[in-house]
Amino acid sequence: MQNTSPYFMLIFVCMSLMLLIALKKDKQLVHYLFAIFCGSLCMVGTQKLSAPSLGEYQYFIGLFTCATCNVSWLISRALFREHNPISRRHMAVASTIALLIMFNQTWHYLVSLDPQPLSSSHIMWRLKQGMNEITGLLSSCILVLSFWESLRGFNSKTHAQKVQSVIFASAYFLAVFNASILPVFIFSPAEIELYNPLIITSSALLIVFAMHTVMTLQASIANKQTLPQNDEVGFDSDEVKHLSKSTLHQEQVPPELIAGISELINEQQLFLQTNLKISDFAQALMVPEYKISRAIRYHYKVANFNLFINQYRVNYAKGLLASEQAKEWSILSIALESGFSSLATFNRVFKSIVGDIPNEYRKQSDNYNNANVGSC
Repeated sequence: MQNTSPYFMLIFVCMSLMLLIALKKDKQLVHYLFAIFCGSLCMVGTQKLSAPSLGEYQYFIGLFTCATCNVSWLISRALFREHNPISRRHMAVASTIALLIMFNQTWHYLVSLDPQPLSSSHIMWRLKQGMNEITGLLSSCILVLSFWESLRGFNSKTHAQKVQSVIFASAYFLAVFNASILPVFIFSPAEIELYNPLIITSSALLIVFAMHTVMTLQASIANKQTLPQNDEVGFDSDEVKHLSKSTLHQEQVPPELIAGISELINEQQLFLQTNLKISDFAQALMVPEYKISRAIRYHYKVANFNLFINQYRVNYAKGLLASEQAKEWSILSIALESGFSSLATFNRVFKSIVGDIPNEYRKQSDNYNNANVGSC
């Protein structure tokens, strides 16, 4: 007899995390994907718990378990890919796996109702076996890709990014090891069946907690970069090693570095790129990150990289808010067009720099333009 209490824990934890995401104000794509992933895991637990009482109808619940490994792959891309993390082809792959899982659940439901017609059809059974093989192969590949996404370009990452990658990759490895390899060595087939709820739940929660931890760390780093608090804002541990000298302020910032930053900002308008990081500037100019930070701090007289970029974004947004061309655009459209990842971030940053929220600034610009037209 299986102990099903671990499934209750899985459902409780996932629902709690979904509630936290729902209450979060500044949501991004990764938060929505994480909520879908947790919801799918809730359905996994619910299906396992309801199977004895619902019988064949459990497979209707199983239709909603189609967003597990495929969505975890999308989450890993959203967490660790800086440029174009999720495109249409990625969504197509994830949707294909979801449809295959739904096909399997529908097949099980039909067989449980009336197995005779289906069992006599060799074509249908071959189709089912083929679908099973394809689903298993794709799911395995997706798990490997999720693991690889977290470690891709590991040597070029900052210390904080390396910590996040290790947390995510370790959790993935331990979850797969715990679910597929470890039980075979320490349990008999009967014991594996007995402890299966605990195995499934512990493996799933390992991945869930790793995802949530990385999301929390990234949000914390983003907040520190956005809100300058003291003289140390904008520096990480690598920069401190280079910038802790008392003669730092006396060092001359190379003119070619200033010219390179100016080109990226004024000609390429790199600040319009969402989720822009100091590492993007460093890679584009082929210099260490601390040199970019030093140039921003001592040449441009700005506390940190995020504030530096946001000033350009806000100036660009001010132009759109005051222009006739973008008069019919929503505030959200202007926020996204200016490089901000969400409306909440745009409102907060805009007000901190300008003093008014974007909507108030637009009204003031309209009143000023109307007054000028009237005076003519």
